[in-house]
Amino acid sequence: MDLKTFKEACLPLVQNRLDELLTPKKLPQQALFEAARYSVLGPGKRLRPLLTLAVLQDHHIPVKVGLDAACALECLHTYSLIHDDLPCMDNDDLRRGRPTLHKVFPEGLAVLAGDFLLTYAFEILSCIHHLSPQQKLDLIRCLSKRSGAYGMIGGQVVDLAYKDLRVTAEMLQFIHLHKTAALFTASLEFGAILAQVSESDLKILQKVGQALGVAFQMMDDLLDLPALHEKHTLDTTAKRLLEETLQLLKAFSTPLPLLTALVHELLDRLPLCLNRL
Repeated sequence: MDLKTFKEACLPLVQNRLDELLTPKKLPQQALFEAARYSVLGPGKRLRPLLTLAVLQDHHIPVKVGLDAACALECLHTYSLIHDDLPCMDNDDLRRGRPTLHKVFPEGLAVLAGDFLLTYAFEILSCIHHLSPQQKLDLIRCLSKRSGAYGMIGGQVVDLAYKDLRVTAEMLQFIHLHKTAALFTASLEFGAILAQVSESDLKILQKVGQALGVAFQMMDDLLDLPALHEKHTLDTTAKRLLEETLQLLKAFSTPLPLLTALVHELLDRLPLCLNRL
């Protein structure tokens, strides 16, 4: 299966399952589901779910085995975007070409919708009946570690602390590794847990997740930086990281064609990011 066919098959599955998981309830708190649906079901790349499902497909495991786990990742990722956009954080008006959640719904409800998606991600993982208790525990432990104080939230705290200061290269690397790469790593670890890969293969996927996440954040930064010199520096570093990722994938015990194709797709996007001056 090539990457195009894989995406055409998987993306509707993820979208439909998210729709099912967030079906509005006729309850006094129905507005909570409506707010969550606005953010979760809106346009998005679904890159983190795709990473998990690509590992499964590359191991010839039906993607439906990891569908709920992939949706849990997307719920948690969306929670982080909702909170990032709030006035007390980045204070953004737009997300993916649409008004941010707190511009469409009351700000308090936006906060609570993020809280709901964060906690719901773990509920989803705990209710995947076809997984063993150990697999469910491993998924929950993985996501809590990668999204918590030693992962995504920790990176966000440091990012906020340096928002109005000149950040060092070392601290920027810390922010990228935690705020962005941690959830990329979790996505690949999810695939590893579901496919029950060896410890050595798991370590490879963890390194891939870190390099891929940092490169992805640099690509995102390329769209925001006005200085041409800094853009070329980021472009060079992101390209090097993606090429290192491809070498890491070659060390895996079995071929990973879809995961490799996803990395190549990101490499192909680099010139587009650089040209948006």
